[in-house]
Amino acid sequence: MDEYAVAGPTGEHFAPPRGRLPALWLEVGARRFPIVDLDRDSCLIDASPTAALRGNAAIFDGEEQLAQCLIMVAAPEGRGQRLIFKRRTEVRAMPAVDFEL
Repeated sequence: MDEYAVAGPTGEHFAPPRGRLPALWLEVGARRFPIVDLDRDSCLIDASPTAALRGNAAIFDGEEQLAQCLIMVAAPEGRGQRLIFKRRTEVRAMPAVDFEL
């Protein structure tokens, strides 16, 4: 069963369409792009290969920020772009252990 499968109103299970992770977005400046594939070192977004994307970006799951990252384009893949992370820092609810409140 797909890890993102959801029970419908009559109890049947359905999964979101393949090719896109539900609610995952990459935000670069004021633009948001749906994330198709995400791993530790890179992500594939649904964006035109002509879109110039580099610099600071944020990964969101719905409205919750998951990570802050520094990106650059690796290569176009089909209708999307593969971006690599030069830096990726997970967002935490608590400050670092050595930070005194």
